[in-house]
Amino acid sequence: MASAAVDLVGRLEVVRDVGLVGEPPSGGSLLWALAEDFLGRLRRRLPTTHKGSLGHTVVLAGSVGYTGAAVLAARAAGRARPGLVSVLTSPDAWQTVASQLVTAMVHPFSMAHPILDRASAILVGPGLAAMNLPPGIHSEVLRLWREFPGVMVADASVLDWLSPGTVPGGPRIVTPHPGEAGRMLGRETVEVQKNRVAALRQLAELFQTLVVLKGHQTLIGASTGPVFVNPVGNPGLAQGGTGDVLAGFLAGLVAQPAMREDLLWAARFATWQHGAGADRLEAVGNGWTAEDLVSELHA
Repeated sequence: MASAAVDLVGRLEVVRDVGLVGEPPSGGSLLWALAEDFLGRLRRRLPTTHKGSLGHTVVLAGSVGYTGAAVLAARAAGRARPGLVSVLTSPDAWQTVASQLVTAMVHPFSMAHPILDRASAILVGPGLAAMNLPPGIHSEVLRLWREFPGVMVADASVLDWLSPGTVPGGPRIVTPHPGEAGRMLGRETVEVQKNRVAALRQLAELFQTLVVLKGHQTLIGASTGPVFVNPVGNPGLAQGGTGDVLAGFLAGLVAQPAMREDLLWAARFATWQHGAGADRLEAVGNGWTAEDLVSELHA
């Protein structure tokens, strides 16, 4: 599982019993995720369920030249089936974003937009990489990070805006790749890769968040407790947009009251669905894109 060994190892699978030894030792803080972990956990929706009872995901994403990130994140959020999905995006990009989304509501960004008061989960970051971001968006994101009482997911460029420390708002989740994790920790990417579990723990402790550390065998965990290894996924995920898909799907899940009861499980489920979807696409052929991956997500 060490990064330096990955390219020299074939496919690893967990075999429960090959008949050679007694019951294997259990326990430890590094745990391998299994498909069985997710069976029977998604609750059946009651006949009286309505969209107001299933949460509202707001995606603050996208700028000129990076509109696709907002579109992918919003579509993926919808695949998680929250009650509502809304997008706040750069005013000079919102028509481009809106023209590609059917089920999400799309608004041009403004400070303290009223849609934020109705959110149960907010995703910030995908596609906020343009040089000419709308005035005030940086300070508004940081205000939300400090004050928003619901679940907030931070990804992509926004990860470089955050400062260490406890926030008085609700639960927080960050989804860095190793390069972003290195910048957040003030160290080189190679140092993160040398001990990814330690890097995850340090990120979680410094920023007081749940961490999804992306990469080969993505890690999910907090500053204490178990760290889960996600064994599914393949090199086809090494393309632009797949991170936006994961962040959007996760934000769509954690907007829902049932999912907020166990955010670690929700993060594990999102990561598993993301990787397993990529594996299904790869089994058919290697010509798939992040857009295809969205359709493989299920909740």
